[in-house]
Amino acid sequence: MNIRKNIDYSEMYEELDLLMEKELSQMELYCGIGKAVCRRTEKGAAVMASEYLNKQYPDVKGFSPRSLRRMRDFYRTYENHSALLSRAMKLGWIQNVVIMEADLTMDLREWYMKAVEQFGWSKTELIANIAANAHANIVLAIEEEVCYIVEQEEKQTDFNKNLSADIMKKIHQSVQRIRKWWIIWKGGGRRWRTMLWVISMEKRTAFMRC
Repeated sequence: MNIRKNIDYSEMYEELDLLMEKELSQMELYCGIGKAVCRRTEKGAAVMASEYLNKQYPDVKGFSPRSLRRMRDFYRTYENHSALLSRAMKLGWIQNVVIMEADLTMDLREWYMKAVEQFGWSKTELIANIAANAHANIVLAIEEEVCYIVEQEEKQTDFNKNLSADIMKKIHQSVQRIRKWWIIWKGGGRRWRTMLWVISMEKRTAFMRC
């Protein structure tokens, strides 16, 4: 017969109440609840938090013992990975659970988070793509449009002196405007590639890599 120990969870309950009073998004709420449960070292903290929330907020769904354990595990998984936690907060709870519970490294978790953002995968699609090792077949698009100009050294220094700043500015703007993407279909996945455009101007060449 299991006998429940008389443990004071009042501090955890107060923290849960404060979270429930705030107008938080689902991910913010679940992460906060997970953090509150993680503060406790007792094995039954998640169950006690579940019972309390269901009793105090009977109209709110999603507070089963299993869900509370997942919230606790979610916070534990990413508490020391702030950048990854920030990315996870942008996804839905269901997608986060799938990624968290899959047998993935942290790098692969980040890859699938990016893929969900880019392709909008549902739970079913995400599970299927993880099982198919989609990360081995799909190259994700570049997140930030960071382009830069590389200029070749000139053979004639006079040309360098005479070339005005305005002309170079126009070249730079033109290069930025012609940046394009295309898709290569391969093995059921999509590979994103960038095109390299070259603008030649007499003996000086300006080109862009993205």
